[in-house]
Amino acid sequence: MIGSRSAAGRAVLALGAALAVWACAMNASADPPGGPARRRPADPFTLRFDSEHICLSIVGDSLEVRGTYVLLCRGEAPATFPLFYPFPRDSLLGGFRMVSLRVRASLADPGEGGELDSRWESVPGVFAVRWWLPPCPGDTLVAAAVYRQALRSEYARYIVTTTRAWGEPLRHAGFEIRLPAGAEPLDFSFPFVRSEAEAGLYTYAADEFYPDRDIIVRWRR
Repeated sequence: MIGSRSAAGRAVLALGAALAVWACAMNASADPPGGPARRRPADPFTLRFDSEHICLSIVGDSLEVRGTYVLLCRGEAPATFPLFYPFPRDSLLGGFRMVSLRVRASLADPGEGGELDSRWESVPGVFAVRWWLPPCPGDTLVAAAVYRQALRSEYARYIVTTTRAWGEPLRHAGFEIRLPAGAEPLDFSFPFVRSEAEAGLYTYAADEFYPDRDIIVRWRR
């Protein structure tokens, strides 16, 4: 998910599965006492977080996350700009590894116009990586990211509450969770539905997504 922050006079965005510590330490747009702010990001931000589709898979002793994030361009951007992609810090989860990042200009076929330059780097002392994204060549950027995080039990977590830092919901959010063969789900934090077409697949989707809790699943083998 995405949050917003200002540092040294420039806008910095935070994208991905963010945790409460991250929101407090990195996000200057935290909800005020009495409830969440219902406001759009400040004018300096050139992007708006529009929608996402997230696939969570249990692969051996790891959680693999494949996310597609749609960002609407609202104005000119510098040559490159940073996006923070944080990971959940949780006693039931282990270390993380960023696997890949690919960025294109629209939802059209990736072959149309090809990939745009992007890279990532670690952020010392923080459960996160920093993405460096290209300026918007059109009206949309689509970032496709893959990461893995170690599991310590039959529990997985993907943090979605950074949507609230924008003060407005996502237009659409879709999630898939694939559990290993023979696993029985015990608890979902959202009303996931078992797929009739594929064993071990559970799905959830929402419009105007403005979550107050994380995506969490517990299961037993």
